[in-house]
Amino acid sequence: MAYLASTLYLPYGGGHVGLTIPYPSLELKVEPLRGIEDPDGQIKASLQNPLGMEPLHSLVKRGSRVAIILEGLQVPGGYRRHVLNVLLSELHSAGVKRGSITIIVATGLYRKPSRKELTYMVGNEVFESYTVAVHDCEESRLLVKIGETPLGGPLDVNRWVAESDLVIVISKVFPWGALGGYNSSARTLALDLTSTETVSQYYDLNLVGNPACNGDPASNPLQKLFHETVRTIEETKGSPIFFVELVANINGHLLSAKAGSLKPVENALWTEADKQYVAHIRKRGKLLVVGVPSVTFLGESANSNIALLHAVTFALRNHRVSPVIHKGGLILTAAECISAKANPVEDEVLRALIKTGSIEDLAAKQEKLKNPALIRLYKDGVTLHPLHPIFSLYTSAFTLEHVEEILVIGCKSKLAAKELKITPLTKLEDALRRVEDHLGSDPVTITSPEYFTKGPIIQHVK
Repeated sequence: MAYLASTLYLPYGGGHVGLTIPYPSLELKVEPLRGIEDPDGQIKASLQNPLGMEPLHSLVKRGSRVAIILEGLQVPGGYRRHVLNVLLSELHSAGVKRGSITIIVATGLYRKPSRKELTYMVGNEVFESYTVAVHDCEESRLLVKIGETPLGGPLDVNRWVAESDLVIVISKVFPWGALGGYNSSARTLALDLTSTETVSQYYDLNLVGNPACNGDPASNPLQKLFHETVRTIEETKGSPIFFVELVANINGHLLSAKAGSLKPVENALWTEADKQYVAHIRKRGKLLVVGVPSVTFLGESANSNIALLHAVTFALRNHRVSPVIHKGGLILTAAECISAKANPVEDEVLRALIKTGSIEDLAAKQEKLKNPALIRLYKDGVTLHPLHPIFSLYTSAFTLEHVEEILVIGCKSKLAAKELKITPLTKLEDALRRVEDHLGSDPVTITSPEYFTKGPIIQHVK
C-alpha cells in the first residue's frame, strides 16, 4: 500500500537532517498554551495564599534561618530568578535578614554549575548579596543522617535542610519519565539533596526498571517513595516544608504557580501540567522517530551513547497506560555520538559495560566504579558523578528490553553500541531497509522530531 511520505527534520550537530518517512504516521506534538499576563503577581499571590499552610510571613520572624532550595542544571529554564526575586522580597518584608538566608542549589549526581551558570540561575545581585551554596553528595560535612528512607537505608540530607528553621523548595513541574512522572520538589529532596548512599536506594535497578515507573505521577512508585521521604524529613524536623512549584508552557511562559503543602500544591499543578504536556494519540505504532538535540537537559548526545540512550528512554517512558510503540518495535533518530572520551565518566562506564556484558552484571560491580579520580572531577564541577551514567543505564534497561533496535543515523561511535542496542548508520536508506526487515513494509510510525525542543511530551494512547 502506498502512503503519502512525510519529511521530518531531526536535530543533528549544529543543524538538522531531513528524513523522508514512507510509512503511515501519527505525529506526537503539543501546542503551547497561553501564558499568564502577570507571572510575578501570581507567584506573590501563591506565597501569600498558600495551599494547606499559613501564609509565608506567618512562618518566619526576625532571626529565622531560612534555606531556599533551587534545582540545578538538570532542570532547564530561567524561572529560578523570577521566583527568587518575589520570594526574597516577601521574606524581607516578614523581617528575615539577608544573613539568615542560604540559597542551596540541589545538584545531586549532576554536574555542579560554574560561577557563570550560578549567576545566571539566581541573578547577579542575588549571587553577590546572599550565601549561595552548591550541594555535594560526597561531602560528609554537608550531610546529616536524620533517619531511614522508605526503602530501609540511611536518609542523609543536606545540613541546611536538617537545621534551618524554614526550608523552601522551588521546583518546576514538567515531564520527568520514569523518575516520578513529573519533576517535583519531592524528587529534588530525595535525589538531589542527599548522599550517594541515600540516592542509590532510589536508583535500584529493579525499582527504576519497573514498567509502572512511567509518565503518570499518580501511580508512579518512585513518586510515592519521594513523597514518603518528604514526610520523614518533615516529621524529623518537627516543621513543614514550604513548597513553591510552577508550570510553564513549552515556550517557558508561566501557566500557574502554587505554594504551600506538598500534596495540594502538586495535585493542583499536575492537573495544569496535563493540559500542556499530555498528547492523546489514537493507537500505538511499531516505529518511533524522535529528534534528540546535541545537548539536552539529560546530557550531551553528540558525545555519548549513554546520553543518547537516556534521551530516547526518556521519550519512550513518558507515557500513560502503555508505551507509544509495541514491544519489539524500533526507534529511529539521528545523533553524532562522536566519542565518549569527551566525558571520562561515561567513557569508563561504557568500557565497564563491555567488560561485564550486561547492565545486570554492571550493577553487581557498581561500588567498584566509584573511581576517586572521577569523583574529584565531580567535586570540582568538571563532570557528572561517576554513578550518574550507571543509573542512567538502569533507567534505560526498560528500553533495551522493550525495543529490538535503536537506529542512529550519523552515529560515529561504536563503543558499547551492541550492548546498548544502538545500530550506527550513515544513510536513511540503510535505516529503512532495517525497519522493513524487522517490521514489514508499512509499519505504523509515531513521529516527534521536536520532542525536546517543543516538549517534552507525555503520550496517552486512547
